[in-house]
Amino acid sequence: MKKRRSVKEIWGVFCAPYFFMGGNIARVKGGLHKMKVVTEKIFKKFKKVIDTRDINHMDKQLYNYLHLHAGFIAHYDSYGFKETYSDKGFLDFIEHFEQCYYLCYGEYGDFNRELKEYVLQHAEQIRAEFAYKAQQHELKQLQKLAAKHGKMISDVARSEEKDMTPALVPMSLATNGQLEFAL
Repeated sequence: MKKRRSVKEIWGVFCAPYFFMGGNIARVKGGLHKMKVVTEKIFKKFKKVIDTRDINHMDKQLYNYLHLHAGFIAHYDSYGFKETYSDKGFLDFIEHFEQCYYLCYGEYGDFNRELKEYVLQHAEQIRAEFAYKAQQHELKQLQKLAAKHGKMISDVARSEEKDMTPALVPMSLATNGQLEFAL
């Protein structure tokens, strides 16, 4: 005769892959050792996301941890999460760890503190890289616009020999209310 399984045993079977997410690891074989292995895997994946500056390296396990225990909202699913925090949104991802002080408290506080410290070590460099990329993008747009109008843009350093003050263009107000420039 088969032993009838309790609800706790059945629930444990369904939760086994997500034992770390459920908070009750006593039922899982391996207990604390297995929890350490999982946190190491999550941290390794998190480091890859931060080091590559690409949220698309996030897998389901990291996504589940972030939205269940690190203060992020789910964004419907992992695809919405990735869309929100990819490209320029990655700075918002970094900012979340910089500004959420409550992350370091509670059941997952110690692990969240490790994630936060890793982000803080790299935050300044990440911001500088994104600022540089934005500047380069703007300069490319400026070059394209200048080329479209037959102009050239050059990076001229200010020197004492050259007067860099802009020339004043005489203008007047026409009877129809439009400005007229005398070139």
